[in-house]
Amino acid sequence: MTEAIDPGARVRFSGRWPSLSVRLLDNAAVAEVDLPPVDEQVLVLVSAGTKMIESRHGARWRRADYGPGSIGLTAPGHPARIRWRGEGRTRTTHIHLPAALIDRTALDLWGRDASRLGRPDALRVEDPVLASVATALGAAAVAGADELYAESAAAFLAVHLLTHHTAAPPPRAPGRDELRTRSAVRFIRDNHHLPLTLADMAAAADLSPFHFLRVFKAATGQTPYRFLTRVRVERACRHLERGELSVTEIAQACGFATPSRFAAAFRAQIGQSPSAYRAAVRG
Repeated sequence: MTEAIDPGARVRFSGRWPSLSVRLLDNAAVAEVDLPPVDEQVLVLVSAGTKMIESRHGARWRRADYGPGSIGLTAPGHPARIRWRGEGRTRTTHIHLPAALIDRTALDLWGRDASRLGRPDALRVEDPVLASVATALGAAAVAGADELYAESAAAFLAVHLLTHHTAAPPPRAPGRDELRTRSAVRFIRDNHHLPLTLADMAAAADLSPFHFLRVFKAATGQTPYRFLTRVRVERACRHLERGELSVTEIAQACGFATPSRFAAAFRAQIGQSPSAYRAAVRG
C-alpha cells in the first residue's frame, strides 16, 4: 500500500487482507502532505477529534470541517495536496479498496466500467453506514478476522460507494448484451487459469467472436484479452500477498504461459516486478 501520511502521525495499527487494507492513525494537530495517486479507492474516517481540512486539486483549494464520523473519499489515480488544523490530535481509520473491485462492481451493476460512471471522490461526506462499516473493519483487523470477513465488507463497500457517492444512475435492468457480457466476465474469472481463447470467451456469452469482441469492449472499455490479463494479475497479487507459492508457481496457477510473460504483464499493470511487489506488501 502506498500512502503519504504526515510526519507527526503515529500508526496505531496497519493490516492488510487480500481484499482491502486498514490503517489506524493518530494524527498531528497541524500538517500538510502530498497524496500521490494510487490504484486504490481510499476512505478516511475521523473517529476522534476535530479539524479543518483543505484539499488542493490543481490550483483550487476546497475546505471542510471534520469531526467524528466525517469521511473523506479519494478516487483511484487522483493526486492531491492536503493540509489541516485542529485543536489537538485526531484519530482516523483508513480503508483502501482495490480499484479493480470498484470497476468490477460498476460492471456488475451498470454494465459499464467505473471510469465511465465516475469513481467516489469527495472532500467530506457524512454517511453513518460507511462510518459504521469502517469502524467495524478497524476492530476486525486488530482482532485478526478472517479474509472472508474482509472480502464481504469490501464487496458491500464497493456497492454502497458507487450507489450513494457517485453520479451514476440507479442500476437498471440489464439488456441482452449486458447479460451476455456478465456471463463472459464470470466465465473469465472462473477459468482465468486455463489457456482461454477468444472463441472460448465468446461461447460463454453465446456470441460469435466478432460480435463478442465488439460487445465486450463497449461494455468494459477493454478487449477480452486485456480483461483476462487484468484478472490474472489481480489473482497473482493475492497469491503474492499470501506468500504461499513461488513466483513460478503463481505464474502457472494464474494462467500465464511462462514466468517471463507473467513478469511482463505484472510489471505493465502494477508498475513493478512480482518479487518487488511481494517484498513491499509483506514488509
